[in-house]
Amino acid sequence: MQLGKMYLVKELFWFLYPTKEVAEYGRSAGAAARRREGQVANNAKLLSESFNCNVSFVEENTCVVLLEVDDDYYKFLDCNGNIGWIICQDFSNYFELVKE
Repeated sequence: MQLGKMYLVKELFWFLYPTKEVAEYGRSAGAAARRREGQVANNAKLLSESFNCNVSFVEENTCVVLLEVDDDYYKFLDCNGNIGWIICQDFSNYFELVKE
């Protein structure tokens, strides 16, 4: 993993939570939701309302910039300017370094 580098989202949809704490609360709610394409935007909206914050998401085959890592927590900047945290135990299975 390299901070400040661009990564391709290889698999799944990932919710971007504003803090690590909210990511932890959203872990169980987000795990199933991020797997359903048609509902991901609606689920991000529902999570935002539930946690009273902005929860965005990144899709498969899009790029993100890795900003920070703390154990299984990863902070990203997406192509829409959203910044947020995800929880991922197998980073290299889901994200691939973009060769520049």
